[in-house]
Amino acid sequence: METIIITDASVLINLAASQVSNEILSNVGFSFAVCPDVIREVRYLRDSETGKEHSIDLNDHFEAGRLHLIEPESDEEFELLVDYSSMLGRGPGEAMCFALAESRGLCVAIDDRRAIRRALRKYTEFKTIGTLEILQLWQQKRLIGDDQMKAVIDSIERLARFHPSRSHSFFEWWEKCKRV
Repeated sequence: METIIITDASVLINLAASQVSNEILSNVGFSFAVCPDVIREVRYLRDSETGKEHSIDLNDHFEAGRLHLIEPESDEEFELLVDYSSMLGRGPGEAMCFALAESRGLCVAIDDRRAIRRALRKYTEFKTIGTLEILQLWQQKRLIGDDQMKAVIDSIERLARFHPSRSHSFFEWWEKCKRV
């Protein structure tokens, strides 16, 4: 059985900006789940060079089975949602991701290190994965060439305005891919 990854808006936006999200979501060996609050947060990309907005449509991913809807189902999950909402003080998507992950023992795909640190104070068993780890896994599994990886990273930086911090464990890999 595939590992279920509950995906926050930060990672979903970066994957949408990659221009190859169909390929990535289909070929890393995970089952990606997304909650309603995250869907509401994933609306558009803005090109940093032109300023043009590009809407993000997740419907194809749901129809093809690359994304699955996940929602709170029990009183415990709703109580956890309230706890994480007040603790994180951020968008409701992050809170719902962490609440469902704690309740169901799922991994969270998220890039926000601050939110991860705060959530780990409440529940130390969280497993997380970020955009860089997903991209590197995709590159390894699909034997993605350097030129294509550079194009994906350039697209993510331009459309999602994402750039990892220097302290990220995969920062050197990201920079190496950009220098091709």
